[in-house]
Amino acid sequence: MGRLVGIDFGTTNCSMAYLDQGKPKVILDKDRYKTIPSVVYYYKKSDEIRLMVGRAARSKFVENPFCTIHSIKRFIGKSFEMEEIKQAQERYYYIIEKNEKADSHQQDIMIKINEYDMAISPVEIATYIFRYLKQTAESFLKETVDEVVITMPTTYQTRYAQAIRQIAENVGLNVVGMLTETNATAYAFGYINRGDHTIAVYDLGGGTFDFSLFRRVPGGYEELATLGEAWLGGDDFDYTIMQYLIREFKNSTRNKRFADGKVYKDGITLTNKDVLRAIQDEAEKAKIALSETETTLIHVSKVIPEIDPSVDLNLKLSRDVLEYVVSDLVEKSITIALDAQENGFTLDPKLKLDALLLVGGQSRMPKIKQRLRETFGDIIFDQILPEEGVAIGAAIYGNVLKVVQKRKQEPQ
Repeated sequence: MGRLVGIDFGTTNCSMAYLDQGKPKVILDKDRYKTIPSVVYYYKKSDEIRLMVGRAARSKFVENPFCTIHSIKRFIGKSFEMEEIKQAQERYYYIIEKNEKADSHQQDIMIKINEYDMAISPVEIATYIFRYLKQTAESFLKETVDEVVITMPTTYQTRYAQAIRQIAENVGLNVVGMLTETNATAYAFGYINRGDHTIAVYDLGGGTFDFSLFRRVPGGYEELATLGEAWLGGDDFDYTIMQYLIREFKNSTRNKRFADGKVYKDGITLTNKDVLRAIQDEAEKAKIALSETETTLIHVSKVIPEIDPSVDLNLKLSRDVLEYVVSDLVEKSITIALDAQENGFTLDPKLKLDALLLVGGQSRMPKIKQRLRETFGDIIFDQILPEEGVAIGAAIYGNVLKVVQKRKQEPQ
């Protein structure tokens, strides 16, 4: 019998954890990172199509975004006709198309890579990621991993869970349990705080947002209320920042003459896909940097090569401006959180929160912490890192399941 591991399969990154003599620990990859990018990159070598997974794959995004498949979690169990898939077609550089031969509309999405004339299903791409996760965990632990607890957003439906189970089984993993990401975070908190408590979990990751209220009960947690948005996460923050940078550049080129001899009265709209992907990459870097500093510089070379190759995009972006640009997204999450709290009050008018936990990389944004403190008071619990809490909770929950199973097998 191999080791049991908790897996947080995220839109942007994955993380894994296990219990070592009863203590939860995070699994590190070969470069000693705690997270593994949920990215697959296809390339050709010696006339053979090959792939990279994880951090090496993510590094290829600027070089070739059309073969760099990210955010695949957003498509698992989804239908091509859904509105969020149409949004993805506008935002992502790889091609998303409908599989006309699919047996079910619930699994009719394909990712097309024109460069190699191939189409891959989201399930197949996720399978490569899970295989890599299994290999990474086994390399770190130096033993077989064959049992897992996998987490998922509260907003995802049964068909997503079924697909994830199948993906895990395809790579030799037995799924002993599945639970929501917010519930897993509650278990991580419960490991540190053994007494009775009522907590809230604010989970803003790369692709989804959930806000849940839990009360500690014997053997686990009772969910009092939960609400979420299946299309609200770091990807959307990056896209919004990118659109701002494009608008700023357009405004800066109004009524100016360039090397082609023309005067652009209304400014220049950036459309070159190579340029757009570079701006998107800079947008994400700026967002991360501005969680630690007040200003950052954005630079993209030769943004209008067909008009004037000497023109670069240079912009100084402040934290205040960034927070204004993404304020609608932040406030949307706060509104959902308040609605969930109101639902909790309906169930228990005397409801009082003892702690608020933040998970998901996007929750690190200072503005989000500020708005949460203004809304819920100074109850943020910061002893669990946003990127680790879900995987740690999954590992703890897996141990709980094994203890319960062992007790059931004992003679009465």
